[in-house]
Amino acid sequence: MGSVLAIDYGLKHVGIAISDAEKKFAFPLSMIENKSDKYLIEEIKKIVEEKEAEAIVVGLPLNMDKTKSKMTESVENFVTKLKTTISVSIVTIDERLTSFAAEENLRECNISSKKMKKYVDIEAARLILEKYLDELHASST
Repeated sequence: MGSVLAIDYGLKHVGIAISDAEKKFAFPLSMIENKSDKYLIEEIKKIVEEKEAEAIVVGLPLNMDKTKSKMTESVENFVTKLKTTISVSIVTIDERLTSFAAEENLRECNISSKKMKKYVDIEAARLILEKYLDELHASST
């Protein structure tokens, strides 16, 4: 069994989270500066190889009414490029409200607003992964 990597794609920063091999727990991993899609894909490729990830889940930022936005299109374009470069299963999952929930979680941990910017993308990736793992386990029972 391999782990699952989660990506919270942002124009400036990209949050990364990873599951355990049994796909039960989601852990925050890192934040990558989004210098370019090429740079980002190379960094993700390194993590996939190092962590032996067998799948990637990418948060898809839909509007509250489930319609697509400009950011949704940016994520879809990135996912298309990712799929041509990395040969593991890559899926998207609705990520509405994950950034809000991530900020709430960090506030509850008494993380200062200054530090919050550094961790919010990573925590959002962890929440995306947690949602994916919950759905994965719900469909297998």
